[in-house]
Amino acid sequence: MRFQHWAGKLAMMLALISGTAQATVVVNTGTPSNAVGAGWAFNSGHSYAGQFSLLEAMTIDSIQGYFSTDAGTVGISLFSSVEDGDGGFIPGSALRTASIATAAGALAWTGASALDWAVGPGAYWVVFSPSYSSASQASMPGWAAQPLNRYALQQGGQWYDAADLELGMGLRVNASAAAAAASVPEPGSIALFTLGLVAAGALRRRKQD
Repeated sequence: MRFQHWAGKLAMMLALISGTAQATVVVNTGTPSNAVGAGWAFNSGHSYAGQFSLLEAMTIDSIQGYFSTDAGTVGISLFSSVEDGDGGFIPGSALRTASIATAAGALAWTGASALDWAVGPGAYWVVFSPSYSSASQASMPGWAAQPLNRYALQQGGQWYDAADLELGMGLRVNASAAAAAASVPEPGSIALFTLGLVAAGALRRRKQD
């Protein structure tokens, strides 16, 4: 019985040492107030992008955008950032991509979860690309409460600086600390856990004797 007691204690200790990385909101523009996207349609002829930065290595868990009307299947892509000498509004290369299905109805936040996208510190672009044709009346409303510093609009295969176009689309990004950093126990915890293992082994040998 005493061995089982110590085994339970050790299991609890191990759980405390290893810990679980908690997701946190790293980007939240707030809900946009313009229901028509400031005059910019969201269809297969356009892509909308917003830039954000991370100060440390993290794992992106979810990304959400704010949509009105059915935009069909929407691609959500994470792009690297480039400073192209003209304001740095052109996304670099695609790093990760997921897709979501939007539906007809009221304005709503929609996005992809359980992404598990590990990234290092730096600047990144989230790019939203719809699949519906130019006949679609979908939009990503503008005038977010806390807009990003940089937005970009792709039209006809060319990127444009959209920071001054009142694009202001909504974006939410949740991320957690990088798994490698989150799972490394402190030296004192390692010593304590080692002593616990030794004590449990001694108790087990005494019981067998």
